[in-house]
Amino acid sequence: MERLLLIEPTRKYEKSFKKYALAYRKINDEHYFNKYKKALKDFQDYLNDLNNYSKGKNLSQGDVTTSTYWLINKIDIVGVVRIRHEEIDCAGHIGYDISPDFRNRDYGFQILKLALEKARKIGLEDAIITCNIENLASKKIIEKNNGKLLGTIFDEEENEYLFKYSIPLATE
Repeated sequence: MERLLLIEPTRKYEKSFKKYALAYRKINDEHYFNKYKKALKDFQDYLNDLNNYSKGKNLSQGDVTTSTYWLINKIDIVGVVRIRHEEIDCAGHIGYDISPDFRNRDYGFQILKLALEKARKIGLEDAIITCNIENLASKKIIEKNNGKLLGTIFDEEENEYLFKYSIPLATE
């Protein structure tokens, strides 16, 4: 497997990130496109928001301090991971996505593995991660990273059932 890195968002990857965001529009994935479309209009403002969220500044009601990282393979951003410093109901501590242009290449496993290392450094003892019960790829990724199924929950906001997992982060 090629060398992958988790990096903090930076202007250096503006062109790659815009391509990343547009990949979601291309497949009509409104959820993720809406998450990233601000970067297409004002990239610096988008970076400022991510920086503020990582410091717990200017959070919306119900949001928590969240560190965002980009998974890069030398030149391209292939994934994005968000590490919440506190658990959020139905979202857990970690959320990630892989660009539609780079799926089915084991990047999902790698981004979660690297994110768990970051979560440990933040001070989390266990990472809670959820995924839609129909998202078999994410289920496999979580389980391959030692996720232990805690049960099934219902997300009223998204009107969907989710698997809820725990991954212990304590070092032995």
